[in-house]
Amino acid sequence: MSAIGMTSGDSASALAADVAGNSTGATLLAPPGAMPDVSVVIPVKNSQRTIRPVIDALLAQDYPALSEVIVVGDVGDQTWQALENLTDPRLMIIEHEEIPGKREPAIKRDVGLQKAKGQVLALADSDIIMDPDWLSRSVDLLADHGGGVVCGGMRAVEASFWSRFVDDNVVAAKTPRVTRSYDVTAANFGKRGHKPPITANAVMDRSVYDDCSMDDNWGFGYEDYEWFWRVATAGHLIFYAAGLTGAHHHRRRFRDLIREYKYSANGCVHFVRAYPDCPLARKRRLQAVLLPLAGVAVVLGAAAAVVTGQWVVPLAAVPVLAAGVAAREVIRARRLEGVGYAVAGVALGVVFVFTLSWRLARSSRFVRTWYHSRFS
Repeated sequence: MSAIGMTSGDSASALAADVAGNSTGATLLAPPGAMPDVSVVIPVKNSQRTIRPVIDALLAQDYPALSEVIVVGDVGDQTWQALENLTDPRLMIIEHEEIPGKREPAIKRDVGLQKAKGQVLALADSDIIMDPDWLSRSVDLLADHGGGVVCGGMRAVEASFWSRFVDDNVVAAKTPRVTRSYDVTAANFGKRGHKPPITANAVMDRSVYDDCSMDDNWGFGYEDYEWFWRVATAGHLIFYAAGLTGAHHHRRRFRDLIREYKYSANGCVHFVRAYPDCPLARKRRLQAVLLPLAGVAVVLGAAAAVVTGQWVVPLAAVPVLAAGVAAREVIRARRLEGVGYAVAGVALGVVFVFTLSWRLARSSRFVRTWYHSRFS
């Protein structure tokens, strides 16, 4: 992997010395003491409600070597209306022909990355507003780690109930919340305490993209994890940095969250099929089998208890269990509304697991994979 120049002379000199002695053939992308040029790529889809503050925040970054912000969307996309009066020469708009029936963020990202000229490539989404020092901090971290990818999480931009739910819920949590920094590797990818990163907040050495381009055939959810898994298995360093967050427009309604979880489950099915040996795929496969079986066992057990006259036990167990889950959410959120988080979290978890289990169960390949992983 190649290394990049740092923003300070001492760090850059140290990095240059490290690169000079690197037997992998890595080269310094910027002269010692210089700042590498950065290109930011953003895929859009009718993002006119959120895109303008996103672009304004990127163009106002305190990093002086931002060379371009590339926005990729469909021909005639409504996003362009919100950008009509922007004249900053660093802004580049690319109109991409829509592919019917495909969810296209990975495809659009790849189109933008192919056009990017920066020595460092950054990825953001159309609904995440980056702090003014996002690029300067990311490039410093990237240089400190000798290249690879530096990633961050997100926080809510609004103070609504659903925004707080997404930020604070424990049950079926999906949004990346990075409370401590860690390296993401092929060995820990998706394991407990090592949630994979997202492409809404990522900065990388150009060599990473040259080695692992986006899959322009991946037209469904889980595109973030699909790409990061290939980056990890290729041996590139992925550093997940605590505190490197952007202000994100979370889903504003419960039905929007349901739709998002269904999308995610559908993408997860494709991910499990494509990468059955990935730790995340193994975990999701196990959840898809055991959680529905556990649910059925609980229902049957409760029914048997009622039939045999032992209905007091399940009747008492249900409120105790519910109270425990709700208390955990209230303690985590430090708000009484955490009770609502518990209800919504359980419902979204059921949606995800049911969708995942149903779609995987229909796949004979899944059945074969599960059988061989358990008994061969």
